[in-house]
Amino acid sequence: MMYLRGVRRSTLLAASLVALIDAALLVVVLHSFLGAGPSTSALGSSPVASSNAAKSSTTTSPPSANSSYRPLRVQPPQTAVERAVNQRMTETSQQALSMLATQSFPSPAVSSTFGAVDAEDSQSATLYGLAFTQELLDIDFATSTRNGLLAWTNYNNSPDTLMGLSTSLSAKVLCVSLTTGPSPVPTATAWNLLAESRTTWRASGLVVSMNPAWTAAMNSGWTSVDPLMVIYDVSGLLTVTTPGHPSVVESIAFGLTLGGASLHPGYGAVALNYWTVN
Repeated sequence: MMYLRGVRRSTLLAASLVALIDAALLVVVLHSFLGAGPSTSALGSSPVASSNAAKSSTTTSPPSANSSYRPLRVQPPQTAVERAVNQRMTETSQQALSMLATQSFPSPAVSSTFGAVDAEDSQSATLYGLAFTQELLDIDFATSTRNGLLAWTNYNNSPDTLMGLSTSLSAKVLCVSLTTGPSPVPTATAWNLLAESRTTWRASGLVVSMNPAWTAAMNSGWTSVDPLMVIYDVSGLLTVTTPGHPSVVESIAFGLTLGGASLHPGYGAVALNYWTVN
């Protein structure tokens, strides 16, 4: 059985939702306001970090509902750029509110199958980006579930702070980005087919690079209220193995937006966008 390339939904609703929750929309807004904006392609980026096997723990402890932890926030100076960009982002986000409100996902959880990222790695943006990617893509479909992966994803979310969303809606952005539009997470039907064929995925050769458009955004004078927010370009290889068939090695690339995690100290993931397989 050949590799099923993620989720490629073509409905107008799905396409609109992906565009609206894309954290890199910030780049488009800045381009419009400033009249300039570099390519977001990873081809022109310098590698920040790489790893063949980012490590993650296998704890089964669920997140604490009584945790006093809150992600750090700052109050940026209200410059002309700050006001103009934030206003435009808020206006654009209004179209996404009703769509986000209808989405539901498994409660945040980690397990022996999908473990929490090591606490030390969670303090470094690059290490967290590598570890998150490795855990997301190293899948044995026959021994894991899609809901288990989405629960783990929900545990790793960082609230989207770009669009003025409520706490409950902003926490949905990561899961929506992974289940709407081109994405590495297969549909429920595709997951079952991969499980029946005992297919496994393994990521390797991962490279994390600073997104050049994000650098331009920072240089413009705009400041995120989330001081940990950063947009990376991620690339690497995905080996797909199905018993009875030759292994398939694909080149993968995507944009990964990080920020302060909702449920644990350190970094979390805001959204995954531009998933491509070659």
